[in-house]
Amino acid sequence: MRKYLVIILLVCISLISQSQESGDFRIGVYTQLNSYRGNEMPMSGVSGEFFIDHNFSLNYKYGLGRNNSGDYTMHFNPSIFGLLYVNSVELFILSFMIPEGISYHAYPKQGIELAPYINPLGSEFNFYENPNVVLSCSFGINIHLKPTENLSVSPNLGGMIFYRNGELIPSMGISLNYNIQGFR
Repeated sequence: MRKYLVIILLVCISLISQSQESGDFRIGVYTQLNSYRGNEMPMSGVSGEFFIDHNFSLNYKYGLGRNNSGDYTMHFNPSIFGLLYVNSVELFILSFMIPEGISYHAYPKQGIELAPYINPLGSEFNFYENPNVVLSCSFGINIHLKPTENLSVSPNLGGMIFYRNGELIPSMGISLNYNIQGFR
């Protein structure tokens, strides 16, 4: 029995040492398909996660794509609307620091990280024909496959709900991420 406890302890310690810590930042590029009323709407962009703890990160995401009419659409954090009223560099920087949501990170096996997320502070520009800006909440799970300590390829499955009418938009995608250590 004691032998098994030692093995479990060693496995847990090795998993912890192979993962993010408070202050780490993961930046990535992503592409995804949103399924909207029978049409696929592609979107690509940049994403970021700032780890506030070993198991929790703050999420940031900005993207550009095409809507059903072929026009450009954009996903962004509505906090950037504050830029319209900013009269100082400090407030400008602060508006980009407001996260879109939060993720929980579990490490079931070395090289694999499961990260369910909820992002209640999202918005979509030009997704619908009218109005131009719609507030949204996205949720889902990222499966980070980590061939190295700092690199991950992450399939994603999730959805987005528009606050305006409660409409659910399924999505799936993939991202390539790099973990930057040292913001501790």
